[in-house]
Amino acid sequence: MPMRIARLSQLETQPSLGVTLPDGRRLFLVSVHGVVSAFVNRCPHQQVPLNWDDASFLEAGGELIQCGVHGALFLPETGECVFGPARALSRAAADLSRCRGQHSLGE
Repeated sequence: MPMRIARLSQLETQPSLGVTLPDGRRLFLVSVHGVVSAFVNRCPHQQVPLNWDDASFLEAGGELIQCGVHGALFLPETGECVFGPARALSRAAADLSRCRGQHSLGE
């Protein structure tokens, strides 16, 4: 059964959002050009959270995911690292779906 993790309206007012699931996993959602992706909130290089505050996961231009610790940049569609020493980000789930104004993760 899908788990609701965010309202669509939350990503209309801010382009990224950190969430903590009931099991303690920390994820984040990013919306770039209307495409929403979900990733595990962990830098693959230093194993620390990517954000520098609760909702800052994107670089200043709003086009790329940025590690707040060392500045590595990642594509929001795939999590591929395009600048820095890191590997690709871990996708939170293959099944991120929208339904009735909510984002849900398939288990």
